[in-house]
Amino acid sequence: VTTFADLEIGLIFSGLLLIVLAVITYFVFPKVVFCVILAMMLMNVSSPQLGSALGYFYTADEQCLADGPHFNYTYYITITGIVGSVVNFVSVILYQAFMSTWRFRPALIFTIVIGSLAPIVDLVIVMRWNEAIGISDEVFFLLGNAIFENLVVILLAIPMSAVYAKVSPPGMESAVFAYVVGIGNFTGMFSGLLGSAIIEWSNMKTVGEDCDFSELPTIIVLFKILLPMLVGIPATFLIPNVLQT
Repeated sequence: VTTFADLEIGLIFSGLLLIVLAVITYFVFPKVVFCVILAMMLMNVSSPQLGSALGYFYTADEQCLADGPHFNYTYYITITGIVGSVVNFVSVILYQAFMSTWRFRPALIFTIVIGSLAPIVDLVIVMRWNEAIGISDEVFFLLGNAIFENLVVILLAIPMSAVYAKVSPPGMESAVFAYVVGIGNFTGMFSGLLGSAIIEWSNMKTVGEDCDFSELPTIIVLFKILLPMLVGIPATFLIPNVLQT
């Protein structure tokens, strides 16, 4: 039985396996490595992947959602991909220029806060507040989601990669990095399952002629804005507050 055979079974099984991995990490690796890996797990899990619900909202047709953005797939996928690629490049330059001399905790906390505030753009579009102030959906989407989603991914990945290298015992750098990548991929999968469960339990209807996105604003506030800050920021205190250089 795979984790995707049944959503609830997959979620429970994956959650238990994450706990087992955390316990194994505690006994196998030095304490500082365990703390860093635990912080990574908490930060990943505290950000459920809700992209599918937002994607349906942005691309829903008039029959499904009369007062929606009605993005066509070409715009939504192509523009997001192009802007994301540019932002990835710019993010590395910005990080090197302004954040590479920071200590690990401030760099991570700053990035988590930016990542938690970015979904406000989605919230504004879902609530249609941008139209009230005369800004089109296409422009407002580009000013927010398309930029910040990729920015946050890069700004988190760079310091976390650096801290793995710093805390790895001599001669175990490759093993630690491979182990971390594996757990990171697994927590990403768990985050996806958690996001799917949240969407399913909210009773949102994302396709058809009578779509219902009424719970989407609440989900954005709880799971994209509040949860990452309430869990992710405390998790950074598990990471040594030393300089990155």
